[in-house]
This record gives sequence, C-alpha cells and structure tokens, in this order.
Amino acid sequence: MSKPVIVAVDDAAFVCDTLKTWLQDSYDIHTFLDGKDALIFMDKNPVDLVLLDYDMPNLTGYEVLMKIRQNTAFESTLPIIFLTAITNERMEEEMLTRGADAYIRKPLDIGILKHTIREYLAK
Repeated sequence: MSKPVIVAVDDAAFVCDTLKTWLQDSYDIHTFLDGKDALIFMDKNPVDLVLLDYDMPNLTGYEVLMKIRQNTAFESTLPIIFLTAITNERMEEEMLTRGADAYIRKPLDIGILKHTIREYLAK
C-alpha cells in the first residue's frame, strides 16, 4: 500500500527538512521552498494534503491557496493546512474562510501536526 502524498511549502529550508524528518516514515512528503514549484509538482502528481507557510516570497501562502482552490484539476476537498508564525487571528479566520482547512501556529508541535494531518486524511 502506498503512503499518502503530502506537499509541504515553506521558504525556510530548516522547516522543510524538519517536516521531512518528522513525516517521512508515514507519508510520501515532497518539500518546496517556493509555491510556484509546488504548484508545478501538483499539476503533474496526485497529492493527498498540502502543508503551507503563509509568509513567502514570490507567491504568498494565500496566493498558493487561491491557485489551488481555483484550479478545477485539483480536488476541491484537498486538505490545506497552514503552518505559520503569523498569530493574527483575523488572518487565521480569513484563511479558513478562503478555503484553508486548518491553521497551525509555529513553532510547530509534532503531536498537534501529526494529529491534524491524520484527521484530515481520514475525511
């Protein structure tokens, strides 16, 4: 049985490396430092869940979220979980309203992250 495929997008390489270390035993995880590269990968490969930083150069997490939600090639039910250091509650509410499924604040807690991923993959 193949592992669920997760795309993680964060402009900080250490975050991508940490996510890969934490998740690679249970998931087929692909990390990207740029939203554009992640979208190119997603156009060519099936993905089960997206982990997305908000504050990134080139394309912000919000812009990536909008591109995913507006692209009919992607499942409208594709879970998107924001992982961000931005603690603005209005921003969190807006991202959830715009189509994000969850919003986890950094610094990341491995237990919360794994629980949230399992929860959304089970739906």
